[in-house]
Amino acid sequence: MLIDRIIDAIMAVILAASVMIAFIAVVFRYVLNSALSWSFEVSLILLTYLTFIGSYAALRRGAHLKVDIIANMLSPAPRLVVFILAQVIILGVSAVMMIWGTEQAIKFATQTTTILEMPRGPIYAIIPLSGLLMGIDTMTRMIRGIRRAARGEAPEQPDDSYDLDR
Repeated sequence: MLIDRIIDAIMAVILAASVMIAFIAVVFRYVLNSALSWSFEVSLILLTYLTFIGSYAALRRGAHLKVDIIANMLSPAPRLVVFILAQVIILGVSAVMMIWGTEQAIKFATQTTTILEMPRGPIYAIIPLSGLLMGIDTMTRMIRGIRRAARGEAPEQPDDSYDLDR
């Protein structure tokens, strides 16, 4: 899907920027004997964005850790209950990310980073945004699973992951 390709491109750019900054920082520190004061702070910001964007990408692909061997052995009704329970837990985590992340973004909006002196609010804004996207994806997956169960199919199927290789 197009959104997955966009997310992958964003993550690739962030990762490439992180590697480039780390490499430049090492060259400056050990070759030129002059440390870059801003490199650690920028790397930390990029890592934060990569973590939360990557969490959303992993959820879309069904790549988060799960143990579904027991659920797969259940009959349809209990399997649907386990599926819905798992989705509700993910929605709860998404809600916590949205609520706490919004509080953090607002709380730190007026504070600045130590070296770059940029506002911290935009750094924390990725948390509620990621939670919102994860919540939307989970609701979509849950509705699709309930519809499948109503047709007598398994609620979660391999095509639920948005893996580009399938």
